Order: sequence, then C-alpha cells, then structure tokens
Amino acid sequence: MSEEIAEYRVDLTAIASFEDYIAAFNAGLIHHVGGHWNGNLDAFNDYLYWPERLPYRLVLIGWTHAAGVLAKIPRPDGRTMLADVEEIFVDNTQVVVIYK
Repeated sequence: MSEEIAEYRVDLTAIASFEDYIAAFNAGLIHHVGGHWNGNLDAFNDYLYWPERLPYRLVLIGWTHAAGVLAKIPRPDGRTMLADVEEIFVDNTQVVVIYK
C-alpha cells in the first residue's frame, strides 16, 4: 500500500513584499516543520528538506501574483528574488511544487 504524500499550502495571494513572502512561508510550511525562517535564501533551501515525509507537495496559492512581486526585488548580483527562489525550487527535487 502506498503512503499518501504530505501537502503544505502557502497562501501568497496578498503579499506585497519579500517580508510578506517570508511570513507566508513561515505560516504555510516552516512553522509546521518546527522552524522559523528569517529570509536567508540558504536557510530557505535547507527548510525545504525539513518535512519528515519526503517527497511532499508544496502548493503555492497565488503564485502569479507572488512572482510579480518577487520579480521587482533586485538582488546584489543583478538577478531578481524571483530568479533565486525559482532556482531553489528547481534544485529541490524532493518537493513537488504546484503553482496555483
């Protein structure tokens, strides 16, 4: 008998800043796995491995809106926050990301 995959839902529909993105991920995923994320992207990558049951599903509600917000946040290397976050999702194959 196969085990049902765990699912975490992150509501990004009302974010207006990276701080809002952090708060949404803390509420939807990171607090559920026993952590508290401060916005460091290396730590974000690590938190995606924290759920006990791997793989798991991560449902990002309001992703199109969130992507628009993150695309406007520049990074020191000239990339945007959106590019960095999307790269982290791609690199974490234990997470089935569903963009809604």
